[in-house]
Amino acid sequence: MIIAAYSVGQYLVVFAAVFLSSIISAVAGFGFGLLSVPLISLAIPLHPTVIVSSVVGLVTNMIQTYRYRRSANLMLVKRICAGAVAGMPLGFVVYVVVSDRVLRLVLGGAVLLAVAALSRGLDLEHMGPGFDIGAGFLSGVLNTSISTNGPPLAFALQARRVEPEPFRATLSVVFTISGVVGMAMFAIGGKVHVDELTLSAVALPAMWLGLLVGFPLRHRFTPGRFRVLVLVLLVVAALAAIIKALV
Repeated sequence: MIIAAYSVGQYLVVFAAVFLSSIISAVAGFGFGLLSVPLISLAIPLHPTVIVSSVVGLVTNMIQTYRYRRSANLMLVKRICAGAVAGMPLGFVVYVVVSDRVLRLVLGGAVLLAVAALSRGLDLEHMGPGFDIGAGFLSGVLNTSISTNGPPLAFALQARRVEPEPFRATLSVVFTISGVVGMAMFAIGGKVHVDELTLSAVALPAMWLGLLVGFPLRHRFTPGRFRVLVLVLLVVAALAAIIKALV
């Protein structure tokens, strides 16, 4: 029973983490896993955190995909998803065999390097389809290992100078497709249990509240402010991952 597995305090941490992460996801188009995983893992171990974040994140992205589907760049979606599906089996192996600390350190370091490149004005609009497939592959690995698949895709779309609305919509479609595949892998691998599913269900009202707060805030961000928001989110997520690995 979930009541025996988790305390009221753990419930509250998960609820608050999902609420805040949903707001950010609604505004930026990504960031749910980036924020929810380190925050939820303050209350429960990382492996169940990954499942809870994956379940709730999938629902969040399905809602955003339906709402903003007309703005998605379908060519980018196809390329990224091809790479993501290829990377997910490797990510599942990493999830099973690699320690939490190593995963967090690698993620944090890689994201900081990406932010440094973007902040110096990196422009990769000229890159071919292989760039998008590669970003998708890294995203797939991160998706099934630590439920934080946004950084490679945010980096790729920012480096391609994609405008805010297509940026958000494209990521939502990709996250929905990769989320379905990732959850299927977790289920087949026996990593999804009643405790995580029940905790995810309890967190869904927090997700709805977060989206209701976040959606109206989208229009307050010009392309320039949106770019700054993306970079700030990536830095916060990277530092949170590194700090959690070291303490």
